[in-house]
Amino acid sequence: MKKSKYNYYMISALTLIPIVGFFGTIFYAFNYGVVWQEPILLFIGWWLSGMGITFGYHRLFAHRSFKAHPVVQFVAMLFGSAALQNTIIKWSSDHRRHHKNLDTEKDPYSITKGFFHAHIGWILLDEPPIVKGVNDLHENSVVVFQSKYYWIISIFMAFLLPLLIGSLYGRPFGGLLWGGFLRVTLVHHFTFFINSLCHFIGKRPYEIRTTARDSWLMAYFTFGEGFHNFHHKFQWDYRNGIRWFDYDPGKWFIKLLSYFKLTKDIKKVKDYQIFQAKLDGLKQRLQEFYPKLPDRIMNNYSKKVQVLQQNARNIYESWKVVEKELIRMKQNNIKNKVEFLLLKQKQKLYRTQYYKILNGLTLMLYDLQNNNY
Repeated sequence: MKKSKYNYYMISALTLIPIVGFFGTIFYAFNYGVVWQEPILLFIGWWLSGMGITFGYHRLFAHRSFKAHPVVQFVAMLFGSAALQNTIIKWSSDHRRHHKNLDTEKDPYSITKGFFHAHIGWILLDEPPIVKGVNDLHENSVVVFQSKYYWIISIFMAFLLPLLIGSLYGRPFGGLLWGGFLRVTLVHHFTFFINSLCHFIGKRPYEIRTTARDSWLMAYFTFGEGFHNFHHKFQWDYRNGIRWFDYDPGKWFIKLLSYFKLTKDIKKVKDYQIFQAKLDGLKQRLQEFYPKLPDRIMNNYSKKVQVLQQNARNIYESWKVVEKELIRMKQNNIKNKVEFLLLKQKQKLYRTQYYKILNGLTLMLYDLQNNNY
């Protein structure tokens, strides 16, 4: 008999959990009403387990974009386990392979194989588990502990804990349904959106030759993970949303804990590298129009782009020198206020010059898109 392509145990689990979560909660609410504790339990559980994934599984363990105190690691492990998305080692292995082999056959949840596959289909396949590229995690005592006791930890955090909390206010099944099954369902599919919708809708300002996209809307459903084009360009950065107002609770919490010395060695890409990535993205989008243009106009645009690119290259090199000097001053504890302020002023100048170049390229792209040449 030919072996089935799908794992029917996984299909059963990922079908029953949302059925019980949605319909069971509706049935229970219809017959027994709703008390204020249950929506609160749902929201808090969803938020904590979602943060356990984005803060813990993703940014701390998979990408090592910062270091955290062992207690913080342990708490992140517990809340991540409540999301019921496998061990840190397996999750991180899959995710690192995704980044390394994006949009190829070796990408475990490639959007090129279809929306359903990227969203949940890849989990349902009956294939031997692949765990590689995570030797560093095998040396982490918190991760090793979770791997040894994963099912005990995850079942307790996902279902037994909300059942116990529900018992405290006299409605154990209400706690189980709202804080367990319904909450797990929401966390599952909001996380799955990162692999599907974040490779399907949105903009690509940093890399256009990739399916990963930035979507401020998706950020609200994925704890800041919606800025996915940036993340795939600079995966080691602890942020996804780089602007201060971008909704990214993961970055805010990482930064907040650093003030209490609970996180450290926070990795952050330099501004000039971000500007250069934006410039490269605009240049590539402009070049896509070249084959459609008459030779004279194409040559004219090409020359303008080359001039702007050379100006940007000069700014990039100068800005890099300033950054190195600031790092040197910090490392050697040099407190020369005049020199420091001068370097900061140069940073500001280079940033302004970069903005002008980006605006120039953006206007050129707008003209080409609207045939204003």
